[in-house]
Amino acid sequence: MRTFLHPLHPLRALTLVALSILSLAALPSVALAKDGEPAKKTYDLPAGDAGIRLKQFSEISGRETLFAAETVRGVRTAAIKGEFTPVEALTRMLEGTGLVLVQDEKTGALGVKRKTEKTESGAIRLATVTVLGTRIRQTESEGPSPVSIYDSEYIRATGAMTLADFLNYLPQTYSGIAAGRGSAPNELNPEFGQRTENSFPSFNFVLGASDAPPGQTGVSGVSLRGLGSGSTLVLIDGRRAAKSGSGNRSTSSQQGFVDLNTIPLGMIDHIEVITDGASAIYGADAVAGVINVVLKRNWQGNELSSSYRASAHGGGRERQVTLTTGFAAGKLSGSVAVDYYDRGELKASDRSFSKNQDHRGVIATYDANGNPVYGRDLRLLWGYPGVVQARTGTLNGITDPAVNPTRFAVINPGVTGTPTLSSFTGAFPGQTNGASYIQRANTAQFLDLIPKSERYGVTGNFTYKINDLVEAYGTYSFSDTRGLFNTQPGVTSASTFNGFGNFASIVPAAYNPFGQDIAVGLVDYEFGSVWQKTHTKAHNGLLGVRGKVGQTWQWDTGLNFQHQSADQLTRSFDGSGITAALANTDPAQRLNPFIDARVAGITQAAIYEKMAYYPSRDTSSEARTWDFSADGNLFDLPGGPVKMAFGGTYNRDAVVSDVLNYSTGFSGLVASANHVQATGHNYAVFGEFSVPVFGKPNALPLLRRLDLDLAGRYESYSTANGEAVPKLGISWVPVKPLLLRAGYSEGFRPPGLTEHLVAPSTSASGSVTDPRRTPATTTGILVTTGTDPVMNSETSKTEFYGLVFEPPVIKGLNFQVNYYRTTQHNVIQTLSPQTLVNNEALFANRITRAAPTAADLALNQPGQITAIDQTFINFGKVVNESVDYMVDYALPAEHLGRWRISFDATQTLASTRELAPGKPPVVDDGDTFAPPKWKFIGSLFWNRGSWNASSFVSYTGGFDTNQAGNSLTFTYPVPSVYKVDVHAGYEFKHGVWRGYGKNLRVQLGINNVFDKKPPFSDTVFGYNGGLHSQLALGRAYEFSFVMPF
Repeated sequence: MRTFLHPLHPLRALTLVALSILSLAALPSVALAKDGEPAKKTYDLPAGDAGIRLKQFSEISGRETLFAAETVRGVRTAAIKGEFTPVEALTRMLEGTGLVLVQDEKTGALGVKRKTEKTESGAIRLATVTVLGTRIRQTESEGPSPVSIYDSEYIRATGAMTLADFLNYLPQTYSGIAAGRGSAPNELNPEFGQRTENSFPSFNFVLGASDAPPGQTGVSGVSLRGLGSGSTLVLIDGRRAAKSGSGNRSTSSQQGFVDLNTIPLGMIDHIEVITDGASAIYGADAVAGVINVVLKRNWQGNELSSSYRASAHGGGRERQVTLTTGFAAGKLSGSVAVDYYDRGELKASDRSFSKNQDHRGVIATYDANGNPVYGRDLRLLWGYPGVVQARTGTLNGITDPAVNPTRFAVINPGVTGTPTLSSFTGAFPGQTNGASYIQRANTAQFLDLIPKSERYGVTGNFTYKINDLVEAYGTYSFSDTRGLFNTQPGVTSASTFNGFGNFASIVPAAYNPFGQDIAVGLVDYEFGSVWQKTHTKAHNGLLGVRGKVGQTWQWDTGLNFQHQSADQLTRSFDGSGITAALANTDPAQRLNPFIDARVAGITQAAIYEKMAYYPSRDTSSEARTWDFSADGNLFDLPGGPVKMAFGGTYNRDAVVSDVLNYSTGFSGLVASANHVQATGHNYAVFGEFSVPVFGKPNALPLLRRLDLDLAGRYESYSTANGEAVPKLGISWVPVKPLLLRAGYSEGFRPPGLTEHLVAPSTSASGSVTDPRRTPATTTGILVTTGTDPVMNSETSKTEFYGLVFEPPVIKGLNFQVNYYRTTQHNVIQTLSPQTLVNNEALFANRITRAAPTAADLALNQPGQITAIDQTFINFGKVVNESVDYMVDYALPAEHLGRWRISFDATQTLASTRELAPGKPPVVDDGDTFAPPKWKFIGSLFWNRGSWNASSFVSYTGGFDTNQAGNSLTFTYPVPSVYKVDVHAGYEFKHGVWRGYGKNLRVQLGINNVFDKKPPFSDTVFGYNGGLHSQLALGRAYEFSFVMPF
């Protein structure tokens, strides 16, 4: 288990390897035999989190210190400085904390317990810890699967301000797929949600390639290994987090996902990440891995923390503040945390790489001969002020620059009232021999690269000790998240008729100085941006009871209720309203398109607001869950105790969606409302065994430890077939420095309730080529799309092999390698009608034919196709093969301070999709449909006395093609990028002034030290937000503090 703690903490062995469900722990634990008292050592440990400081103490003293995580959580140890024996140092650290030092009479082992806890016969029991990847408590820090733990201090050291921001740092996550089953919602990708894997938005004849409508904004998910947010399980405090009712709208089936924006970063105690398949342990969706977010609880004392980030170039400012307080009164204890976060918008006009949408001078790529291929001009085809054209003939009183009569003229800037002929300048026709292209508009001032966001949340918890064996507990959290994304303004084309997305924009002769009907085309500057607002509220409540039975068994049961509402409101432009507005007989209501709104005091915003319409999408999701689990020792073998865990869950889910859409037509707006809902329930039972074949008691040469692990789970769904999945693992320590692991697991992803919200619909517009008939072309087919109510679960298989090596000759070095191969089968997708017809033998139940006519019988052919069922289907295979490399080195020399170096990398070996029958697999290696070949993060930590510093280097490899990105850039390569962040901090151990501000910690940092810009992408935004959003802000300066009181 890798533990990433505050830079001051010695990263405890980045452990690797977890084999399928090995219930094994770590390398052989340090011997606790009673030795003579070690010599005194120098300690310089500031006051801080007990869990962190006790592990630092162990590193310095060389003495293993045993404690339960629950015992020390929320406790802050006292600062110590000087030369002490281990017992002296630990005693001083625990002064005034409510914790005491105990020492085993037989082994001399050191331990920490609360003053109120009893210790039997002077012995201390080996601390047990709950490890992600197994439900069996371990007596060592390593669990059966590769686990990384990141505590709040480490998270703060990265400079991350949101949960999604932090998870993006991890090499195993990938957000570069903008559409399809491998995608994950990303609020920092302005193009997300505009299309799916097999559908594109209708072509906008007015905006063309420059069209940038808002898709799905204000939400963020996470995808491990590019397998999609639907295949990545997110837990909160070890229990399944409710999914957003909005669904991932970049997937045709609208896969479910957990909205990370509903979990404020300031309320998080630590994050655990397992990168192995774990459906046998945790159930559905744990195909690519599990992310467990542990909120603050059992806190003691008060703490105020805050962070601020500001870009050197302006825009996108971020602020965050958290107040945490805890209490203890007899048998009752608890804590409360309140968090606030907000972020300012960053406009495209504020950055050099996005402010100019004319890319004709920018090299996008090179052709096969090495010649540069330049970008396109993505400015709008109409400008501001606008262009006019005569309805027929030429304009009266106007000539072009060659002094010839012309049909076209440009409106001069600065018009403030009724125009005259001098308010216009004659023009040549545009490049299509019309009014378009004469004036072009750069919309960067309207476009958001980073949207505005505001969030607040609160979490509280309590524990009540009923007696020595049983305690009750409860938690409640609430978050309120709001977002605003601005995109381009409305546009009116100079058109004399309705059609092809255009609406007549005729200014009657009475309302213009030409004395004739004219058409006007312009960017509707005063309408302002088309925008999308999002508002999400999430509630999560839990009540439970846990206890102990006998000497080793523990049990836990709880009731969990979660409710989430996600509302989306979009302000859109109704182009059909322009016709009436230009010809209104009431001067107060008539639109004057010649006025320059940029001139102070001139506004027609009220008239333009009548052309706005507001489609909405309001969803809510609810989950009610009961669960029970227990674990303990069954019996002893020569190698140690055989352990078991078992339990079950019952869950009821519901999702409701209300969508209000509008269609624009020649007669104006037509509203349509759609109300759909889906409900489901499921239950699961699971069991897990850990068998120590060889252990410390019966170790042999080359068999210092050999553990076998077995887990199984059966889960039944009302909306899909039941699934039974196993997980098997083996852990082998042939020699003390080396741990080898291997495992096999199966997983599943049932269709989420949001995938049942796509209501089936039938249209008669289908046309296919029928290979079984002559003539082959068949039209007028009824095609049904949407949800299939009898969809089955996707299934998966994961192989895992790994090793952990700690070379004895290099003290403090830990090296790990993990290999994974995950294969998903029966993936939920949509096949085209033609594909279904071409493979009728496979999908016979989806093709309906009429009875053959006499002519058909004479030709020995079947009847004509009358209907095709194109609803969601289980078909296809997806494969990901990757290797994780992890190195952690704590330098033994400390005369210049304590140094720690870590390196965490993921290499993608292979990624394929086999989604169409009869066709070879699509090899995504080198394309953005697969994670980059290399992605890594390296870090360096240093501290000495009150000072500390850290540096992070993150790297994302490049791609040969961009099939998962914007369709305009499919064939363009994407270069690799890197970013360097540095931070430095100081702790005022004795106060800032006269004892005030004691133990205040401040930190300054620079994010993106070298001011790296995102690579060019030939879109209106100028970059790929799915891949390079972390570079959009540019160099940024950060300040944060933590003040206990």
